[in-house]
Amino acid sequence: MPNVKLTYFNLRARAEPCRLLLAYGGIKYEDERIAPPWDAATTWPTLKPTTPFGQLPLLKWDDEVICQSMACARFIAREVGLAGTSSMESAQVDEIIDVIQDLINAGVKLFFAKDEAGMKNHAEVTVPTALGQLEKKLASRGGQYFVGNNFTWADLHTFMYVSDLPSKSVLDGFPKLANLVERVANIPNIKKWVETRPVTNM
Repeated sequence: MPNVKLTYFNLRARAEPCRLLLAYGGIKYEDERIAPPWDAATTWPTLKPTTPFGQLPLLKWDDEVICQSMACARFIAREVGLAGTSSMESAQVDEIIDVIQDLINAGVKLFFAKDEAGMKNHAEVTVPTALGQLEKKLASRGGQYFVGNNFTWADLHTFMYVSDLPSKSVLDGFPKLANLVERVANIPNIKKWVETRPVTNM
């Protein structure tokens, strides 16, 4: 078993894909959490200059340190067998991941800009439109999983995103997505992590 340490703020946010993948794989790791940058108790100003790119998360895997949240998550996905079984399947997994990441990044940008009108449009137009496209893609692949009729990181990442949406009713018109999210939520290692992880507001 590798010696693993994940360093991030005490938030789900950019580190949660890694945490979910590590949980799924049953990989024991040190979950190092520091106070967020806006918290008076944060050690981030001291830690930041010591990181390779001035960012978190950092994934330490034995003697190697990997930066960038998606690079870290993609690596763990390969290690736990959720990255697809061929180059084509890996690309199909990445396709779904990138759709979800576009939604996350757009939402975060609007949130921190305090763009109320933009956030309303994102919630009422952008997100339902994307979920409709994902529902169609899921149906075209057999309706059970996004890639290769097997559980992959694409399904797990979709679960993570949808679970964090403020309104669960957003899935009402997308039965296949709703069913997928429910099935992922009931995978024993995922269920255990979600029920026992530290409670944070984002």
